[in-house]
Amino acid sequence: MKRITLNRNGQEAPRDVETSDLKASRFRAGEHVMLAVTGDCCYHRKGNYEEFEVASVEPCDRFGGGRETVTFRRVRKGGR
Repeated sequence: MKRITLNRNGQEAPRDVETSDLKASRFRAGEHVMLAVTGDCCYHRKGNYEEFEVASVEPCDRFGGGRETVTFRRVRKGGR
């Protein structure tokens, strides 16, 4: 499973839904990844990686192209 670390200023843990513009062709909808977040005061990872599913992948022309807007949704274990 891929491990992804996102930089989120002022945020210490991933939310239930995270969206980010990432390099194109890295993800596909339905794929499961492990996601963690770094904060704004230091660049080391805070917290553990958590399992997320890629909910959608859409083209993005920001930053000169070559990127996609990827939406991750948290995977809940145990039916809740």
